[in-house]
Amino acid sequence: MQQFRCIPVIAVLIFVFACAFVPAQTSEPTICIAPNRGETPERCAAGLCDGGELSVQFDHRPRMQWPKDKSLAVTDLEPDVAHRVVVFRAGKPQQSFTFRFSEFKSDHLCLFLNDLYWTAQLWESKRAPWCKCK
Repeated sequence: MQQFRCIPVIAVLIFVFACAFVPAQTSEPTICIAPNRGETPERCAAGLCDGGELSVQFDHRPRMQWPKDKSLAVTDLEPDVAHRVVVFRAGKPQQSFTFRFSEFKSDHLCLFLNDLYWTAQLWESKRAPWCKCK
């Protein structure tokens, strides 16, 4: 009779070990935009020190205001294509770059203005604690 009591335990152990080797579902690619309160930097890239609102555009999507107080999550980005990011100051394009999620180890990225020269940077979110998207 003891043989039959072990069967459920063995089945549970097999299930647990099998789940450990199944790759986890990847979550939706996300870019978290870190807030920028609009402080005037001491040094910055050409055009970004000028006055006016900051905004950003992804691909051909509508332009959005750069967040000032809280991080902003951008979703619905295709994981397998090149994306173009354009940063605007006072409605004029100041910086642009392209990227692919495959260039990073994670598909959760942080877009922020680096405070050294006020240039747009895209890092993995785990390396950028100032991005606080959920």
